[in-house]
This record gives sequence, structure tokens and C-alpha cells, in this order.
Amino acid sequence: MEVSLALKIRENKKLHDFLKRNSEHYVKLNRNPDYYDEFLKLYKKYNRETNMDKINDVIDNAELISSVLKIME
Repeated sequence: MEVSLALKIRENKKLHDFLKRNSEHYVKLNRNPDYYDEFLKLYKKYNRETNMDKINDVIDNAELISSVLKIME
């Protein structure tokens, strides 16, 4: 992998963690540095999905608390 590309990835901790968890991208980035743009798109998509999951969990917890409070009345 090109040094400048590796430094870009290491500067962003979340991006670096994503690359660690999805190591198949290392091979693609090593073979073709232009794959970095596609890699960023995949990371952003993953990040959006993760954030939506967190929001859905908060909503579910709020509904659960609301249900418990109604039962306790």
C-alpha cells in the first residue's frame, strides 16, 4: 500500500478500525490505490447503517420504558 494512503487511513481511527474488521480491503488497496474512493463509500455506508441501528435501539428502549411506566400506573 502506498505510504500516503496508509497515513490517510491511520489518521482516521474509525476508518482504520473498519479496515481492521474488513481485512479483505487491504488486498484491494494494495493492488490498486484508486480503490480508496470505493473503500470510503463502503465505509460511509457501513457507518450510516451502524448509526441507524443505534437510533433504532434507542427508540426501542424508549418504547420499553414507556410500556413499563404504563403498567406501573
